[in-house]
Amino acid sequence: MKQLMLAILAMSILAGACRSKEKKSPIESLGDLKEAGEKIKEATDASTSKWEARKAKGDTMALPYKDLEAFLPEISGYTKDGEPKGSQMSMPGMGSYSQAEQRYKNGDKEIKVEIVDYNAAFQMFSAATALYKMGYATEDDNKKEAASDLGIKDVSAYESIYKKEQRGSLAVIAGDRFMINIESNGSNDPDLLHSVAKSMKLSEMASK
Repeated sequence: MKQLMLAILAMSILAGACRSKEKKSPIESLGDLKEAGEKIKEATDASTSKWEARKAKGDTMALPYKDLEAFLPEISGYTKDGEPKGSQMSMPGMGSYSQAEQRYKNGDKEIKVEIVDYNAAFQMFSAATALYKMGYATEDDNKKEAASDLGIKDVSAYESIYKKEQRGSLAVIAGDRFMINIESNGSNDPDLLHSVAKSMKLSEMASK
């Protein structure tokens, strides 16, 4: 089943890469497709090893959503728009996860930060988050997507920047356990997204 999932993900990447000649992709042949599948497998294996280490210490559950709220940042120039929101969910046979989010405003500009702890459901996320670590990039007249190096150990990121709209997003994976989604409306400056991410306790999260 796992090998099938990896193959499907890799084929999805290839299909997306072939939709437009303007898109830049490292996958241009069946050999590249095989290499991409191998990279996904390596990333998922590494994620599994980290989860097994947490499991050995008895750390098998997602943090309560109230604990996640403590990792939400303060953003310079922006004020919090309301109180943080959070929730927890359990799915029989599939584990559980928790999430917390906060919205921020600066005039007409908005930022939303969401944190998901998928510790107890890592198998659902590991294959998908592996794509962020592959170095896959795509670009057309409307949007540019690429991996982004924040310079923090055990932290990877993937940014999506819209060229004709003032918006963008940054997906951050910390320690193969936490997914942080940062969305900006009113600005498509990647430096803003990076500064928000770096203002968070990513090293602490990655060490859990």
